Amino acid sequence: MLITAVPLAVPLAVPLAAQGVGSASPLSLNAALTQARVTGPGLRVADARREIAIGRVREINQIANPTVEWRRENLGSSLQPDIFATVYLPFDVTGRRLAMRRAGASGQVRATSDAMAERRDAELQIARAWLRAALTDGQVTIARSQATSLAEVATVDSSRAREGFVSDGVALRTRLEADRARATLAIARGEHARARAELARLLGVGHEALPPIALLNAPALPPPPDRTTARQVVVATRPEIAARDAGVREAQSRLGAERRGAMGDWQLQGGSKETGGFMTGQIGLAVPFPIFHRNDGARQRARGELAEAQALRDDVQIGVRADVLAALEAYDALRALAPDAGSFAERGREVAAIARTSYREGHATLLELLDAERAAADAMTTHLRWAADAWLARLELERALGARLDVDGPLDLPLLSSIRITP
Repeated sequence: MLITAVPLAVPLAVPLAAQGVGSASPLSLNAALTQARVTGPGLRVADARREIAIGRVREINQIANPTVEWRRENLGSSLQPDIFATVYLPFDVTGRRLAMRRAGASGQVRATSDAMAERRDAELQIARAWLRAALTDGQVTIARSQATSLAEVATVDSSRAREGFVSDGVALRTRLEADRARATLAIARGEHARARAELARLLGVGHEALPPIALLNAPALPPPPDRTTARQVVVATRPEIAARDAGVREAQSRLGAERRGAMGDWQLQGGSKETGGFMTGQIGLAVPFPIFHRNDGARQRARGELAEAQALRDDVQIGVRADVLAALEAYDALRALAPDAGSFAERGREVAAIARTSYREGHATLLELLDAERAAADAMTTHLRWAADAWLARLELERALGARLDVDGPLDLPLLSSIRITP
């Protein structure tokens, strides 16, 4: 079975730019990612850093310009003026600039790959923020439902206490539990407000322009690749590895260039000279001799940069393989829990409904009712947390495999079109 992505179980919202401020259309995860690719500051920063890095590479590797000189001598004397017009043309006899240009090509690959990795990290951060906002939104709904239910029970028990059917202690206990539920609701609302503010910041929009968050439903979890296939795939798909490989090639070319840089550019000179009324030509060659400055410092720096690039490449390769194995393990664990976790919310609501009915009819005690209410709230909260963690595990697996996050489409893994994976 080939890896395929599954659609979200929430309605797809259009980007915020099309929704407008105050739109009631719910913001889905895919819509948040789409919007972030347009206005998200994290992705814009990644693009800007790419331009900066490529500009620095090009700046270092530019070819030296020729120099044109016009000079007039013997001013203020009885002698006829000497007039010089000379062109100085530097040229690289050691091939240093050619090596620097090769380093520049690798440097551009490094900068592009680093930017791609940074963009994917920013997308995953936005997905986490959306999941937190959706999770806290669901927690607010659960807390509101429990607060409403316990407030009704407290009201009924207050009336029953006045009529002598229950003790004052029971009425006080139900009122206490109702007040605790109201406090839980207030805390949940505060967490949701903070989550929305963080999501709005990552999307690059004002908090007031953020529409309601779509419902958090459990994702379908397709079978993951086996460990061997995953390790093979990440070597070719993770931009971090491509960046560090390019960094090593860049450092190697720079070291070769600095080894040739003991002797600087030669300068070919040519021009005209007018002296004593006669026009003559001139030609010359300027050759620097490496007597005092032999580029030792630059060679040492280049050796250090190469050692650093190789160490970073090895570290990234180890880290990427560990990352994908950890993502697979987390994904498998949450996927195995799907049959049970998917019904937590429904079973929790059923337990609460039965307990409320039994309490009203006098077949259950107050402690049994409160225990059922807490069990129901915990079950529904656990269902929400599992759904959020399952989405996050799937997105982190896509990220670990080097795929572009696309929750409504197939995984962007062209290598897998010809690779079979275990079901």
